[in-house]
Amino acid sequence: MKQPKKTAWVTDALRHTPLSVKTRAMKQFLMGKKDYLPKKKTAADLDAIIKCALCPNMCRFDCPVSEAAKTETLTPAGRTRTAFLYETDHLKDTDTIDTLYTCCHCDACRQWCPFDYSVGDLLQGIHQDIITTNTPPPSVKNIYEQLQTNHILDQQTILPTPPKTGDIMYFMGCSIQADHPEIATAMTSLFTTLNHTYTFENKEWCCGAPLYNLGYQKEFLEFAHHHLQLLKESKCTKLICSCPTCAHMFRIIYPQNGIKLPVEIMHTTEYLATNISKLKPKLSHLPETYVYHDPCTLSRKLDVLKQPHTILKAIPDITLKQPYYHGKDTQCCGYGSSLSRTHPDLANTITKKRITELHKEATHIITACPTCKTAFQKNHCTVTDISELVNQSVNPINEK
Repeated sequence: MKQPKKTAWVTDALRHTPLSVKTRAMKQFLMGKKDYLPKKKTAADLDAIIKCALCPNMCRFDCPVSEAAKTETLTPAGRTRTAFLYETDHLKDTDTIDTLYTCCHCDACRQWCPFDYSVGDLLQGIHQDIITTNTPPPSVKNIYEQLQTNHILDQQTILPTPPKTGDIMYFMGCSIQADHPEIATAMTSLFTTLNHTYTFENKEWCCGAPLYNLGYQKEFLEFAHHHLQLLKESKCTKLICSCPTCAHMFRIIYPQNGIKLPVEIMHTTEYLATNISKLKPKLSHLPETYVYHDPCTLSRKLDVLKQPHTILKAIPDITLKQPYYHGKDTQCCGYGSSLSRTHPDLANTITKKRITELHKEATHIITACPTCKTAFQKNHCTVTDISELVNQSVNPINEK
């Protein structure tokens, strides 16, 4: 039923037009694109870019960047129009290039697109072309240089020495290593509670998502091959990720780029939901009211919607609220796709809007993404990762 709703406006627009208009529209749609494509080879999908740019921008009302910036340029179609003008050499200035990095890759636009496009995906090819010409904005270049030097974003906190071997490879991701070691502590405690053997890398590399999204394709593949080799040597059978973006990269983006990891890949909510029956007898009462925030990547790109609720509803006496925008219709925290690093003011405007929505239901936010936790904490919210909450219920004395 969803697809007809997404395309209904096209049918309505053409229904009452003369046959000559319908014929001309279809002819231009199917054949006219060749007149507008540049002769040079590009990494960007210009055919898709043109279709998006010419759309009446039906997704703009659900784009967090568009809502925060309140400018036509930063609507989804506004950015692809800019992308087309960039690729056809009509606009090449620094402001244009900066505009092409104003996307949090939340995929809200895809929810409404008749072509099933994600502007974030379309811009990824544009970013590759920008990197090819060596003209990225300074903020983008800084991210690249940091990853090339340290292999992670920000400074790694002190982590315990991991077990040498285990059936599970636990992958923390950059946000946990830098800002949220408490999430790693909760997960390793839960592995122990479940009698599952685990290990992790004490000097873990980034999954490569920032490099991929910002256009550094060659460097992204180097990071991907690093993880492939590491997992082959580890003999682990499962890769458990706290970060939805890491899980999405390993499960979907790596294979799309010819790299298939030899393990089962799960987000922590999938892992905990699978094992909730074993944990349930150990769960103690948490008589508090919480509101759950669906991370964009987890709900839209990985389609993990039921598992977090299965986990939370197993905790005795918990009162769980749901914001108006939830599930696949969630609203972005604002920090996706390095937006908080390239355009921090824009990112925080998005974050504050989402906090306002969540606080209508409860002041204590639960989420399942370390980046979302960072966004909310930096805006002075009480926020807990779902793994921390489960561990608090299993080990209430230790958590206090």
